[in-house]
Amino acid sequence: MNKIINYTIKKLDNHQKKVKKAVIKLKYLKYQNEFGEQDDDIYIVTYPKSGTTLMQMILYQLTTDGNMDFEHIYDVPPWIKNDSLLGIPPRKLKSPRLIKSHDLYKEFPATTKEKFIYIHRDGKDCAVSNWYQEINYRTTDLEFEKYILKFLNKQYNWFTFTMDWFENKRNLPILYLHYEDLINKFEYSINKVVNFLQLSSENIDMKRVYNRTRIEFMKKYETKFGDKPSKADKIYTEFIRKGKTGEGKKKFPENFSKAFDIAYKKNILPIENKISF
Repeated sequence: MNKIINYTIKKLDNHQKKVKKAVIKLKYLKYQNEFGEQDDDIYIVTYPKSGTTLMQMILYQLTTDGNMDFEHIYDVPPWIKNDSLLGIPPRKLKSPRLIKSHDLYKEFPATTKEKFIYIHRDGKDCAVSNWYQEINYRTTDLEFEKYILKFLNKQYNWFTFTMDWFENKRNLPILYLHYEDLINKFEYSINKVVNFLQLSSENIDMKRVYNRTRIEFMKKYETKFGDKPSKADKIYTEFIRKGKTGEGKKKFPENFSKAFDIAYKKNILPIENKISF
C-alpha cells in the first residue's frame, strides 16, 4: 500500500512542478506581449554573474544623463522576466529601452527586432561568482565542490547557455564582448558598444561613464543594484563583490579544472574562434 501511495505522491509532485513551469512560462509570454517590441530595444544578455549589472550601468550612462536618482537599476534597464514573476506591470521606459536578460537563446524568435549585447565571462570565474552569491544569499554552508557539480550538471548550465548564444543560428544582431575586456580594456569595449548601437560620441561624457562604472562607485550605491535576500541574516552588501578576473583558476580543484578545460576546448572554443570580440 505504501508503495502505491509513494508512487502517487511522486507523480503528483512531478505534475505540480510541470504546472508551475507552465504558469511561469505563460506569465512571461503575457508580459512580453504587453511589453511589446521596439526597433531600438537593447537586450543585455549574460549567464548570471557575468557582468550584467556592469553593462546595465554602462548602457544607462551612455544613453542618458547618468542621473543616479533611480531607486533601483531595474527601474531603468529592467529584468523583465523577473518583473513578470513578481507581477510588476511593464515599465514605461524612454527610448532606447535597455533590458536585462538571462534567457536562453531559443526564447528569442528569428523575427525579433532588438539588438543584443552578449557578455561572455570565463566559465570558472562565473562559477566562483555564482557560488559566492549562493552562500551569501541562500545556502551559507554550501561547499564549493558540490556547487561546481550543480553548476555544470543542471539543465540551465553554463556550457549549453554559452554554446547556443555563440552559434546564433537565427542570425540575431549580437555584439559579443568579453567581460575581461570590460575590466581591462574599457575604452576599447565602450567604443565597440558605441559603434554597434550607432550612438553619437559627441553626446557621451566618457569620463562620467568610466567613473560611474568603477567598482568603488557601484559599491557606494550598492543598494541600487541586485536582489535583496529573502532572509534577514543573508549578506546584501556582497552583490557587487570584487569585479576581478582569474579567481576561477585559483579556486577550482585540479580535477574539476581539467574536466572543465577539456569540455571547453571541445564544445566552446571552436565556436568562439569564429566570433569577433
